[in-house]
Amino acid sequence: MKCSNCKIEMEKRQASDAHPYIYRHSGLTNLILTGISVYTCPACHFEAPVIPQVSRLYEVLADNIVRHSRLLWGDEIRFLRKHAGLPATKFARLIGVTAEHLSRVENGHTKHFGKGTDRLVRAFTLIAKEGREARETLLSIADNLAEAGKAKKVRADDTSYTLRPKHGWQKYKRTA
Repeated sequence: MKCSNCKIEMEKRQASDAHPYIYRHSGLTNLILTGISVYTCPACHFEAPVIPQVSRLYEVLADNIVRHSRLLWGDEIRFLRKHAGLPATKFARLIGVTAEHLSRVENGHTKHFGKGTDRLVRAFTLIAKEGREARETLLSIADNLAEAGKAKKVRADDTSYTLRPKHGWQKYKRTA
């Protein structure tokens, strides 16, 4: 393999405990990988890792992050949010914080969220990564929350549902 910068042959090594590869591209601080091939340019020291099954690696990372018994760090929250495919603004609405506050936490300017918000982060990212339908439902909820914030705070008198043959239960507006 040739270096894209210097156009010279790169040297190959196996990342090991003694000489691991620090994988910064994930967005996680100090993520260390071993057991992979890493190509290094002898001239400019550019490194190119070969990471097999990278999507599976991200799934394992997300699963382990969600299971931490401590409050999540900002880079972990950002990783989970991105892995789940949730845009920052809509994710902030879902967990009940401003986009600015989410940004401050994700970028390490604010240490952590509180326990309740931390639990919401874990729950929503788990739900969203279950599939497209779950993610779209969460994004729709975020949009509805944004619209509700703009509307007057008026509670509807009732919420009505009807059982329709061949369609099941559906919400409907009653006419007076």
